[in-house]
Amino acid sequence: MSCRRSRQGRFSPPPWVPALIPRPAGALLNGRYVLERIVAVASSLALTIWLVWLLLYVDTHGIQAVVIGGWMAPWGIAFVADRLACIMLVSSAALGTIVQVYTCWTVTETQQKYFFYPLMQITLLGVNWAFITGDLFNLFVAYEVMLLGSYGMMMVGASRPQVRQTLKYVAINSIGSTFFVVGCGVVYATVGTLNMADLAVRTAALTGERSGMVTAASMLLLVVFGLKAATFPLTYWLPDSYPVVPAGVIGYIAGLLTKVGVYSLLRTFVMLFRQDSSAFASDALLFLSGFTMLLGVLGAMCQWETRRLLSWHIVSQVGYMVMGIGLAGSPDPRVAQLAVAGTILHVVHNIIVKSCLFLVGGAGERITGSQQLKRMGGVLELSPGLAGLFLVAALSLAGVPPFSGFLSKFVLTLAGLAGGNYVVVTAAILTGFLTLYSMTKIWLYTYWRARCREHPLASFRPLLAPVAVLVLLSVLMGVCAQPVLGLATRAADTLTNPAEYVRVVLGPAKAMPKLAGGQPPVAVAEAREAVR
Repeated sequence: MSCRRSRQGRFSPPPWVPALIPRPAGALLNGRYVLERIVAVASSLALTIWLVWLLLYVDTHGIQAVVIGGWMAPWGIAFVADRLACIMLVSSAALGTIVQVYTCWTVTETQQKYFFYPLMQITLLGVNWAFITGDLFNLFVAYEVMLLGSYGMMMVGASRPQVRQTLKYVAINSIGSTFFVVGCGVVYATVGTLNMADLAVRTAALTGERSGMVTAASMLLLVVFGLKAATFPLTYWLPDSYPVVPAGVIGYIAGLLTKVGVYSLLRTFVMLFRQDSSAFASDALLFLSGFTMLLGVLGAMCQWETRRLLSWHIVSQVGYMVMGIGLAGSPDPRVAQLAVAGTILHVVHNIIVKSCLFLVGGAGERITGSQQLKRMGGVLELSPGLAGLFLVAALSLAGVPPFSGFLSKFVLTLAGLAGGNYVVVTAAILTGFLTLYSMTKIWLYTYWRARCREHPLASFRPLLAPVAVLVLLSVLMGVCAQPVLGLATRAADTLTNPAEYVRVVLGPAKAMPKLAGGQPPVAVAEAREAVR
């Protein structure tokens, strides 16, 4: 596709490309098994390269936006690529590429004939659409596309447990979709727009009864996005649904789909509804985050199946992300910006590490022939490389330096202490120690102890390469902390002070009011100094 030339004569990557590349790729995948795999990996790799270019361009030259059909915002459909959207797009595309390489050796032809790769491309389409859309209704449409693909992916193989858990997954997400439509309707009836840039301007100026209606709508959206992110108390569907699907599938959906819910919470509660009763929303989110962290890690500690244990850890790690979103309601703009930066870092870290752990777990199952911890063992002897990869990923998940998990949790802890939220910070630190305990249990039973029986020793060595790439990315995030934190802080600055977002989407005639309390926007340099 051709690039468009900006007013300064530069070629800029069109922001709508991430929503289009998976569509022709999915259409080409029609039962020719080898070609399916080649096209799937090649298209995802091409998309990843394109999105890295888009991220670098947006970080250098500012937000990019395009409206569809010539209708100007707020009436037209807008695709908007800011730093946060680009970070999420690069993460999702890179993960899709790595997982599809992994599935070349794990997905059988029997599973592949159930449209595994087209369904993965459809899911990627919905995820990318959610990240770049500029209005709430198209976010709803993106959710439906993403869920459609994920329903099919969870049914690959069509075993009885998969059918049973997929039906539950469909039912609960259908309820969430209903709440989403109702929430959008209340927002439109109250404010008169669903465009995110226009909402950021209008909700900041609301007072009285209309402000209360927007608060009610925001609570409906909190239910929707909290359900997708698996926050407390909308948690229990996830540990039952994810463990029944194939290893490659769970590596993709576990690393990515809940993060779409977290992204939606970030976009709505930081950029759109932050001016509206922020103290109430912030307290609610902090309360939910503490319970989500502790419930998830305590649930993981009780498990003796690898996949179920790791599924509960998805819940606990989402708690850290919701904690950052809650801290973003602080009246101190430095605390808010620091909290959002920490949330962005933790989302990216968790996409990488959580997927890595599930893929490592899949390789361990191929070696031992079981996912029951008490029936496993001897993996360190059979594959020291796989054991080393698991150890790095597990330490990163627990937040041990110098890996990526330490960086994000350190930034979130600083924001919590600066905002005086000592209870939720205590919960976060305790969750980190309990996470290390549960990871130690996997290490001792699966890797350290001797083999308890002869294993089938299925082929696993080709699986080490994609897992190693994810581990390397986690290490690089921790080692290159300064530039990574700088990018996250600039993305947080755009989100907490959306004046540039509004100007690019709606034009210079629209102006953003100052933040509550009259604070001016915070410079990126000040946020960096706060971290130091």
